[in-house]
Amino acid sequence: MVFRKNSILVVDDDKLNLLYLSNLLGEEYTVHLVRDAKDAVERAEQYAPDLILLDIIMPEMSGYDVIAVLKKNDKTKDIPVMFITGLSNSDDELKGLGHGAEDYIMKPFKNEVVQLRVRNQIKIVNQMRILDRRLEQQTLMTSVAHCFLTDEHTDTLFPKTLRMVGEFMRVSQILLYRLSEDNADFTCENEWSDPKLGICTCIGNKLKLNERVLSIIDELKAGGEMHLCSKDLRFSKTIERHWEGFKNYIAAPVFIKGKMSAVLFFSKEDADEDWNDSEINLIGLVSSIFSGVFEREAIESDLTTVLKLKAELTVEKERAEHSSRAKSEFLSRMSHEMRTPMNAIIGMAGLAKNTEDTEKRQDYITKVDGAARDLLQLIDDVLDVSDIEKNRFTFTPLEFDFHDMLDRMLKGTASYFSKKHQLFETDIDSLIPKMIISDEKRLAQAIMHLLSNASKFTGEHGVVRFRAFVTGMEKNVFTMQIDVEDNGTGLSAEQQKNIFIAFEQVDGSRSRKHGGSGLGLYISKRIAEMLGGGIRVESELAKGSKFSFTFKAQVKPENAG
Repeated sequence: MVFRKNSILVVDDDKLNLLYLSNLLGEEYTVHLVRDAKDAVERAEQYAPDLILLDIIMPEMSGYDVIAVLKKNDKTKDIPVMFITGLSNSDDELKGLGHGAEDYIMKPFKNEVVQLRVRNQIKIVNQMRILDRRLEQQTLMTSVAHCFLTDEHTDTLFPKTLRMVGEFMRVSQILLYRLSEDNADFTCENEWSDPKLGICTCIGNKLKLNERVLSIIDELKAGGEMHLCSKDLRFSKTIERHWEGFKNYIAAPVFIKGKMSAVLFFSKEDADEDWNDSEINLIGLVSSIFSGVFEREAIESDLTTVLKLKAELTVEKERAEHSSRAKSEFLSRMSHEMRTPMNAIIGMAGLAKNTEDTEKRQDYITKVDGAARDLLQLIDDVLDVSDIEKNRFTFTPLEFDFHDMLDRMLKGTASYFSKKHQLFETDIDSLIPKMIISDEKRLAQAIMHLLSNASKFTGEHGVVRFRAFVTGMEKNVFTMQIDVEDNGTGLSAEQQKNIFIAFEQVDGSRSRKHGGSGLGLYISKRIAEMLGGGIRVESELAKGSKFSFTFKAQVKPENAG
């Protein structure tokens, strides 16, 4: 999908500053200029900019007052704001960040600094827009699938579905051609066209396709391809003899049990505009759904089969809707969780750069380091989940000193408990061999997730207990259990059902009390299974939780016993 040119609203009472920023940024962005701070909110609603550059010191209303109004307005609260100011006091910068500003641009302006900081914020905006578009596509597919689970007749369902997909993709036309029973031709039975184009109906049009086209489609099927593009000369030279539509199209064959039964044509008015991967993937999904619908039609004579299929589709619909909600909440959380440390990094780095106070600079750098580590952990978790879903999550057994690893792990997590003045108790079984063969990295990763989770959901001055012990030994293979117990918030029976599922979280809202991606327990469960064990939880609301992690490891014969 091609997005519009990014836009910026500049609010400053100084005309020279407005002209400077307009000239500097105008070539790359659409720039709107406002001199009156009182008009800033109204113009923000009108233009819906991707970024607002806001002067702090202005007559009648300060930048702090303006941003406060913007953040209370539902239409403008999510627009990122960067202050432009000549104030150099770090307290002023902290005050601005506290009001919700994403960053600062200091006066007098430096071209490279202004352009770089603006590009960074616009890049974040565009990345969030791509995530939103993916969520919209997922919601669309759920809605389309839901349509075909109703009792509504397909004569009305097909036009409705084509309209939903066409408006989402912003294409010019979608046509559905069904194959005749004698395989002699295709007839256009359903269509959707952009109303603004005033296209004449194609219903009833026929495409007489010869053996050459059918052989091409067989080649596609054998090669695993799911569509034909108008730029594919194998196809276009044959079909365009009978085709009077747009010259820029994708034809997606619809198969039932390996036999082609229909073709969907997606067309664009602009003959030179390319089809991107997102559009092609969506076309594949739509053709797959239509394939399922046609197959359902083919077996409607068998009432028992129809009822069974509908029940299965209902279950799949519920799963898809649940997955869509969970992933929607997850992506919303990720937007918030990634933006928080990123803003801290940008803000604190700027403060460190502009202060001469060595002590303050060291404090800012320390906070930048902490935020960067939080962001890196978040990215690592997301990449691990991606590897798990693609079966690329690897297990590498090597010999290592288990006690040394555990000592480093517990020292590394000590800060979790000291920050909240929590009591941390450990109990390590002396029967655990010193040298074991397992995946040190994955094992440490699982333990880290369990300990950080326990600290997070345990209040100030709470207690967290860690216990590691051997539960069984057979030849050179032993089974070990690690318990992490706390007296924190605990979990209800319903909550315990979902905590080991990817993208699920006890509280998935962005306003939840406890942060985090919600992926740690899912990753830990997968690690436990890779290591020949498992993970379980015992918990009660308001009384705490105990997570038990088991795994198998080997010892060399000379180290056994």
